Amino acid sequence: MTEPQPPSTVRTLVNTLWFPAFFICGFMLCYLLPLHAPKPHDMSVVVVGDQAAHQLATSFEAKMPGGFDISAVPDEAGARNAITQREAVAGYDPQTGELLYAKANGSALMMILQQIFTPIASASGHHLVLTDLAPSAPGDVMGTGLLYCLLAMNIPPYVTVMMLLRAELRTRQKLAALVGVGAFAAVVCYSAALSMGVIYNDPLLLVVGFLLTQAVGWTTFGLVPFVKQFLPGVAMGTFVLLSMPSSSGAIPKELVPPFFQALHPFLPLGQAVDAMRGILYFDGVGAPRAILGLCCWCAFGVALVGGHQWWVRRKAGTDPEVVTTAGTYEHEDDGDVIVDPILEAPKPRKHRTLAGTVRDERGTPIPGAILTMTDQSGQQLARVVASTGGEYEVHDLPEGFVTVVVSAQGREPAVDRVAVRSGRVGDRDFALRDERVTARR
Repeated sequence: MTEPQPPSTVRTLVNTLWFPAFFICGFMLCYLLPLHAPKPHDMSVVVVGDQAAHQLATSFEAKMPGGFDISAVPDEAGARNAITQREAVAGYDPQTGELLYAKANGSALMMILQQIFTPIASASGHHLVLTDLAPSAPGDVMGTGLLYCLLAMNIPPYVTVMMLLRAELRTRQKLAALVGVGAFAAVVCYSAALSMGVIYNDPLLLVVGFLLTQAVGWTTFGLVPFVKQFLPGVAMGTFVLLSMPSSSGAIPKELVPPFFQALHPFLPLGQAVDAMRGILYFDGVGAPRAILGLCCWCAFGVALVGGHQWWVRRKAGTDPEVVTTAGTYEHEDDGDVIVDPILEAPKPRKHRTLAGTVRDERGTPIPGAILTMTDQSGQQLARVVASTGGEYEVHDLPEGFVTVVVSAQGREPAVDRVAVRSGRVGDRDFALRDERVTARR
């Protein structure tokens, strides 16, 4: 067998640097573009009185097309109800110049509303009166503290998966570690936020935080066999680059472009923000739907992991040439995933491969020959079936001496002890004698 040619320098650089380039461009498109100049997009506002609502809607549409969604309510009580039920972000009473809002939806939203409605109130002879119906927690002055807590539960699950891909653990152990990290993150973030006054004491927030960690962690882990080396781009693109600007945590969703508004109800971070704000400030309004969304993400991740494990076992049971190992990995393709270069530079894999051909005494290949590799303690490392041409190949063997037992129907078994070192091991062929010839001797 010929040695594989090393990849070109250009290909190596592309394979190594595509993710940093992707991240740079992603930040410009997903952070700078939607957040550099916030302005209203389909902002839901209620106005007391049909005529006043119609006039404001016409005026806003002329000045800021698509910026506002104005609807009428009969009185101030209707405006308050629309805000507390999360049907609108603000309410305006033209008879008194009062602007109702909820700071819990974000301080940036309050500032934009104040700028827009101050001249409107002045034009009708009123001084704008601000009434906050849902103040943020005392320790969350800017209304962004909740987002930072959630980011500490949104990003680490992805990092955990990338670290676990190199860990010599079985799939069940890796998944258990994901659950443990999620529980740890939820408790630590909840305790820290509570001690700083960023949130109020409500244990249901722990459940939301834990669901967020599992939604991101299990989905990322489940995507590994499908996206392989592109996992950093897919996971970070979905759960960070797209999720943060659409979450409504830093900049309210009403102030970002429609594309990110449309993503808000579907991505885990936005769902967690909605759930926690509903629990903290709006008597639970909107929280059940957001929690259901997080549960759907968790179920999707579990389905990816379970479905792939089922497929691997089914394939191993039907394909006689599938290599079955007793090594440390059950999560197929673990070794093909490149670790996020932000965290650690990819390490070149050390190929420790044993390959060769099984033949009879006349040099004819023996298809279907079974080769079993064991370590020095007798533990089975791999078991392969030779191809129709009698060829076999085993990868990622541990360094040291490996005992190889070769057997085939009607043939005398062969045993050899092979030294395995870093780098490709030279070909090792085996010749099996006919049992009948041996018996006559």
